[in-house]
Amino acid sequence: MNPKEYYRKLSFSIKDAEIRLVAAVMSDYVGEENAVRLDVLCGRLSMDERKVRIILGRLVTEYGLPVCAHSGKAGRWLARTFDEARETQAEYYSRAREDKLRGDAFNSCHYPPEQAEEIKEVQPALLEVPEPEPIPHWRW
Repeated sequence: MNPKEYYRKLSFSIKDAEIRLVAAVMSDYVGEENAVRLDVLCGRLSMDERKVRIILGRLVTEYGLPVCAHSGKAGRWLARTFDEARETQAEYYSRAREDKLRGDAFNSCHYPPEQAEEIKEVQPALLEVPEPEPIPHWRW
């Protein structure tokens, strides 16, 4: 069975209609040389880019379809073999390591000291002289 037929047959087993549709359409794009740009894919599916990205992610994590991509290059495709998917897998692992390093770095960043609430002390009067009483305005 050729890869296109294999992926098309797998797509039929998906219960969710939208996810099944994306999987079926992706079966037309097997191999890196047949990558489809995301905007073209969205047009074929009549779905917005965010939704398509979410579904493509679910195809990998929930349904086991090897949707591949390379950072810096436009296009998505289904891998013919595990060897073809390794570069995409390596990019995900590398990004995860970098994100973890960056996240952990926040533990040792330099932060300004926390400021305690300022308490304003009123300076006591030098002489205990009572405040003058206000002069009524009718005496002016």
